[in-house]
Amino acid sequence: MGLFNRKRLDDGGDDEFEEPGVALYTPQMLVKRLLWDIIPCPDVDKMLPLMKLTPDSEEVREMEHRASHERLQEIMPLKDMLDLLTPLVSGITASAMLVNSGIQADEETAVALQRHHSQVVRASLVAVIANLLDMGIIEYGNGVQFGEQLLG
Repeated sequence: MGLFNRKRLDDGGDDEFEEPGVALYTPQMLVKRLLWDIIPCPDVDKMLPLMKLTPDSEEVREMEHRASHERLQEIMPLKDMLDLLTPLVSGITASAMLVNSGIQADEETAVALQRHHSQVVRASLVAVIANLLDMGIIEYGNGVQFGEQLLG
């Protein structure tokens, strides 16, 4: 599995493209990146055997750890929006899980499920968005403003 990028040559507007550049992300590499971005750092090593992943050398481990923190820092401008949207999404999805399963839950159980589900949804969204930004698949739009911070 790989991601291919074709960039337009910047020579006055011609429709010429560079040869495709390849950024290769193997499934194992993607899983490790997501694992670093979702799981608290001290727990990553415990998760590798559970997921049947090969541990990296100490040098690569430190590099992946640092890269994860850099990816996560890139999404900080989205923190307030994620804080707003995550409980809404998790309320919908947790309720749908109960409805689709046919389980009748009291309000306390439903709220607990939603709270737990909110943590899962947020961690997933953060990891996916951070990786899409890092891979250059998505980017912040010019002039997009989050609070006091202008991006672009």
